[in-house]
Amino acid sequence: MYYYNTRVRYSEITETKKAGILSVINYFQDCCTFESEDRGVGIKWLKQQGTVWMLTSWQIKVNRFPKYCENIKVSTWASGFKYFVGIRNFTIENAETGELLVYAYSEWAYVNSTTGIPVRRIPEEEIEAYGISEPLDKEFEKGKIIVSDESKMVKGEPIVVTEQYIDTNHHVNNGQYVAIAMSVLPEDILSQMDSLKGFRAEYKMQSVKGDTLYPYIYIPNDANSKNAAVILKDEHDKNRLIVRFDL
Repeated sequence: MYYYNTRVRYSEITETKKAGILSVINYFQDCCTFESEDRGVGIKWLKQQGTVWMLTSWQIKVNRFPKYCENIKVSTWASGFKYFVGIRNFTIENAETGELLVYAYSEWAYVNSTTGIPVRRIPEEEIEAYGISEPLDKEFEKGKIIVSDESKMVKGEPIVVTEQYIDTNHHVNNGQYVAIAMSVLPEDILSQMDSLKGFRAEYKMQSVKGDTLYPYIYIPNDANSKNAAVILKDEHDKNRLIVRFDL
């Protein structure tokens, strides 16, 4: 297991004085990238190999969001490797009491950084560097994200990918992808994010600077509907990102 301790900063909170889902995603991304650098298999190593780890899916469960100035412990560990796929768990705990605040399951693909094609075998050096630990003893959904009724999705205004969304892999950053999806949600849904119970994302295709994304939004229209969803498509109507917010 790898972890780092931090304090919830003012720059990381929403108007409710809590870290929201975007900050949680950033905590998790920071944690696994810190681990890769500290274990000698970070950006420089991957560049030499001509490879990159691409996030393919998140499942994040929220007991409660971290509060402003709360001391937290962010942890991650690899729980399995198979062919070109890596499985990784994450947790956020109160650093003083050990209270579990947020936890997650994620899958990653090891791909050629030029072609985007999965590499047949993950280098032993990386598997040894990360090690394999027991998976988190929590329940997660199996299978693909199911949107309640795609026929009722509303098309939003196109969004052009600009430089602010791009990371070192020259693609839209995982967290920025989610930020784009959230930017098209109506205010009444965004106002419920403080009580978010869970979040799922599937990254279907990467996007680069200059691409245009076409959002489709699903909003629950009755009291029995417990989730909202956004699908970002390209000009060929192919899905690039699917996200679901469990309210």
